[in-house]
Amino acid sequence: MGHSESSSLSPSCKLRRRFNLNGMHKAGDVILGGLFEVHYSSIFPELTFTSEPHQPNCQGFDTPGFRHAMTMAFAVDEINKNSNLLPNVTLGYILYDNCATLGIGFSAALSLASGQEEQFLLQEDCLGNPPVVGIVGDPFSTLSIATSNVLGLFKLPIVSYFATCSCLSDRRRFPSFFRTIPSDAFQVRAMILILKHFGWTWVGLLVSDDDYGLHVSRSFQYDLARSGGGCLAYSEILPWGNDPNEYKRIVGVMTKSTANVVIVFAHQLHMIQLMEEVVKQNMTGLQWIASEAWTLVDGLHTPAFMPYLGGTLGIAIRRGKIPRLRDFLSRINPHQQHHNSYENSMEKQFWEYTFQCRFAPPPAGWVEAGGALCTGQEDLENVETEFLDVSELRPEYNVYKAVYALAYALDDIQQCEPGRGPFSGHSCATLQRLEPWQLMYYLEKVNFTTPFGDQVSFDENGDALPIYDIMNWLWLPDGRTKVQSVGVVKKSASKGEELTLDEEKIFWKFDSNKPPRSVCSESCPPGTRMARKRGQPICCFDCIPCSEGMISNETDSMECISCPEDFWSSPQRDHCVPKKTEFLSYHEPLGICLTTASLLGTLICVVVLVIFTYHRSTPMVSYFSTCSCLSDRQRFPSFFRTIPSDAFQVVRQNVTGQQWIASEAWTAAAVLQTPRLMPYLSGTLGIAIRRGEIPGFREFLLQIHPDHNGNDSYGNNMVRQFWESTFQCIFAPPPAGWVEAGGALCTGQEDLENVETEFFDLSNLRPEYNIYKAVYALAHALDDMLQCKPGRGPFSGHSCATLQRLEPWQLVHYLQKVNFTTAFGDQVSFDENGDALPIYDIINWLWLHDGRTKVQNVGVVKRSAFKVEELTINEDKIFWNFESNKPPRSVCSESCPPGTRIARKKGEPVCCFDCIPCSEGKISNKTDSMECTSCPEEFWSSSQRDHCVPKKTEFLSYHEPLGICLTTASLLGTLICLVVLGIFTYHRRTPMVRANNSELSFLLLGSLKLCFLCSLLFIGHPRLWTCQLRHAAFGISFVLCVSCILVKTMVVLAVFKASKPGGGASLKWFGAMQQRGTVMFLTLIQAAICTAWLVSSSPAPHKNTQYHNDKIVYECVVGSTVGFAVLLGYIGLLALLSFLLAFLARNLPDNFNEAKLITFSMLIFCAVWVAFVPAYVNSPGKYADAVEVFAILASSFGLLVALFGPKCYIILMRPERNTKKAIMGRGTTK
Repeated sequence: MGHSESSSLSPSCKLRRRFNLNGMHKAGDVILGGLFEVHYSSIFPELTFTSEPHQPNCQGFDTPGFRHAMTMAFAVDEINKNSNLLPNVTLGYILYDNCATLGIGFSAALSLASGQEEQFLLQEDCLGNPPVVGIVGDPFSTLSIATSNVLGLFKLPIVSYFATCSCLSDRRRFPSFFRTIPSDAFQVRAMILILKHFGWTWVGLLVSDDDYGLHVSRSFQYDLARSGGGCLAYSEILPWGNDPNEYKRIVGVMTKSTANVVIVFAHQLHMIQLMEEVVKQNMTGLQWIASEAWTLVDGLHTPAFMPYLGGTLGIAIRRGKIPRLRDFLSRINPHQQHHNSYENSMEKQFWEYTFQCRFAPPPAGWVEAGGALCTGQEDLENVETEFLDVSELRPEYNVYKAVYALAYALDDIQQCEPGRGPFSGHSCATLQRLEPWQLMYYLEKVNFTTPFGDQVSFDENGDALPIYDIMNWLWLPDGRTKVQSVGVVKKSASKGEELTLDEEKIFWKFDSNKPPRSVCSESCPPGTRMARKRGQPICCFDCIPCSEGMISNETDSMECISCPEDFWSSPQRDHCVPKKTEFLSYHEPLGICLTTASLLGTLICVVVLVIFTYHRSTPMVSYFSTCSCLSDRQRFPSFFRTIPSDAFQVVRQNVTGQQWIASEAWTAAAVLQTPRLMPYLSGTLGIAIRRGEIPGFREFLLQIHPDHNGNDSYGNNMVRQFWESTFQCIFAPPPAGWVEAGGALCTGQEDLENVETEFFDLSNLRPEYNIYKAVYALAHALDDMLQCKPGRGPFSGHSCATLQRLEPWQLVHYLQKVNFTTAFGDQVSFDENGDALPIYDIINWLWLHDGRTKVQNVGVVKRSAFKVEELTINEDKIFWNFESNKPPRSVCSESCPPGTRIARKKGEPVCCFDCIPCSEGKISNKTDSMECTSCPEEFWSSSQRDHCVPKKTEFLSYHEPLGICLTTASLLGTLICLVVLGIFTYHRRTPMVRANNSELSFLLLGSLKLCFLCSLLFIGHPRLWTCQLRHAAFGISFVLCVSCILVKTMVVLAVFKASKPGGGASLKWFGAMQQRGTVMFLTLIQAAICTAWLVSSSPAPHKNTQYHNDKIVYECVVGSTVGFAVLLGYIGLLALLSFLLAFLARNLPDNFNEAKLITFSMLIFCAVWVAFVPAYVNSPGKYADAVEVFAILASSFGLLVALFGPKCYIILMRPERNTKKAIMGRGTTK
């Protein structure tokens, strides 16, 4: 701070220095003080401590702040004119500008408490009235904390109108602090109510670097976590002063964040500097939430800022009305008599700022540059200024209430009747000899109503019932800004906290004109569960689909729950559906056997039940069942046990087994090292201040004597108090009754050597060692100053400082350069922050067998010159108060092994979790995995769920029983065809073979052989060529076979028709060439179908993982279902046509009517393939191939046996029927 030195000496009391402050005052019988922000920034000079520091320069005139100050002046003026309030007493005031700076504001508060007069006389009894009896202000929380900490010691009342820090409600720290604005504790809860209302769970927080911001930050984070209302994406501190690099970094953090809502607890200065950087980086799309400190700041309503700040929601102080205030403000004049004594008059500064002029004498060059001179006659009504805008009186209304609160308290003092007062002896206070604590008493009981209808009273913490307006910044098309009220948040005595919003009035600065979304992660829909992202806030999570068989039917489910046994998860995993049922029928053999077994078991149970019922009184004695419910004799009359019940296991609490970690505040506390506490505290580890040694210290302590101490002039001499405490005596004169009660009188000759006291325990000098170094640091600084040689000093003009006229800042210069080594070997020097390199001892409490306690050093923790923290511990020396003599385990939850994942416990810290086994198909191969990862498609989880193993493969193999059977049947059918072919070849000239075109018979046998062989293509590992060939070979082989049968049938009908008169012409259409051509033509149609199928959508091998989770089913997909259906349909068409023609020819007159055999064979063929379709569709995997192979083999065997069985029988067993006469029916057989 800058000071002006007193120029004259006087025997009276004199101020050594006088603070040079911006201010204004008015004389009166009783003076009230005021602290206001009339300038919103200041520039401090560089502190080199080589010259006297200059006064900081206040910059940025704050018109609203000056209006706040003038509101206090108006309130005082109004009270003085009120004959009903403080009659015959004139109030005065002293108002100072704090320039939004702690140093200036604190200096102003001290000036209000002690006065600014350079020279003043005290009364003979050294009593006098304080310059002010109460202070209105300070508007800043940090400044209020600083001033209240000091002035609270003297109980000087401080009534703030704008300091909101919740810490100021602590009556022990701030006993004389009051305020007419709600505390931040309620403002924080109001903010959280707004966040919850709009569903904003992911927000950024910016706070100012002062007590206001830092306390709010802690309170906001605590309340937000406790309410479960959301998470902070980032939390940044806005610096004081001009620091563009820091603001650039902060805006960079905001830009990278996904949070769309930003809450700012800061002041106008911070917001202006922040928004300048926001504009530079063009950061749009944010919803700003303003604290009451800047919600109504007009300085932000600029065309540059409003494209970014439009739509801002803010908390505002309650608006009020003050009649006649505008008239008072418009009459302000800088030449008013009572304001002119201050060199830095705030009124003159306001006048110069408003009219852009300077009072004489002007600064050098002002007139030459065309600057105007102020006359004091300028008209405020004719200038555009926000000073006269009284439409939004919010801080002013709080100032008004604060002044009236002090006035009503003073009025109550004046109304006191002598002999009936509240003080000792029922005395009253007087305004002439008023003590600040007496005003405190009346201020606590103030209760009045303002002209606006608001009741003013203070609770036990100095706070009133809180209420805030919710404001919205509306950017109008013409460029103006309208700040409108859209709701209210308040705390009532009965309903608690309430938020009321008119959402239709709110202006949102977004294209949708709707509230923005601001969440770290979107809500997880039903069918998914939340999976926390490790190392991130709880609002950041992934939505993991529930595993098969598990569901979640709520939004943001923490866990998926398993469906009941008879249910399975729906495809969306949001509800359970009944499982498809498959059961054993009562009508099949296995079902009959099992039913019989079930009934038999039921019968046995009935028999056992009868036995137990008959012998129910037989006692049961358990050796391990502990449930206390088993003690119920009515329910369990025959139950006994040899183990105690659970009810007996609840014993008296005895908290042992804890490992204590001590801070340096109690690491060396001997009062805790008692036999009663050491069983619990033994083994404690703690941080301790570095220990040192001070030579000659004990001898010095032994020389302490109350008679030889130079401090006896103090009434509360500490040496005398120590003497009385040590020897349990009292120095004369003793208190009344002390001697009569047997109390001893101190003589001052008692011997300290013969008394047991910890005063001489110098084995653990830790704080003492720091005191020793601090005193020596000051001494070395003074010594360096004395070594200064005139003309070579560090100060202006190379001068030196002297002890006779030493300035404190000169000593600071030398103290910064101190560098010495103590007798214990420690080097002492200070860095740029006044700190030494930090180091702590690690201490361990050892409880010895003889009951003593040993506090031993087991390590050190320090920071090296490279700013790296190092911990060194000798673990072998540490005593652990556990049976194992090893460090205890202290975890909320044990680590989750591989094969499991961490599942956070809702509402508990992140260290507390359950270990959930991974679902089937998922693994975790690390300890404490947050998520189980799915195995690749061709892999499955091991039984331990800690690694993936290849899935088992499944296909119709040659090596499994089913494949072997089908292969055997196929080869057997082929062999039979070859045998039949051999028989027919050998007997090719017999009538039986030659009848009905033997060529077709041989072709039919060949096609049947192909039918049997094509079934082998369905067995074995599917390949591309086998998938493409199997259906083509199957289709063409069967069409060739059925075509032969069809032509045979048609030939039979043609021959019969030719045997009738006039029917011979029909045979010309069924010659050998026509028969071969028909078969070939019908077969080529199937070949064309197969070719089109293979070209358009060819069958291909496919790995199917849908049938079984843990298996891969290799199968051939048909490619085109239409192609497969056309292939089967064409075969079915030919088979059906053959069946119909053969059925028509079944009764032809012939001894060997082949039409009957064809009819029977086609009946078998159609029956097999009709049954094939549903069986094939409902058979999964390899069983579909097995069904198709079975159908091929069954139909082939049916055709082979039905068509060639009877012929072979006649050829081999009844050769007498293998004659033309027998076949034609003209012969007889025996």
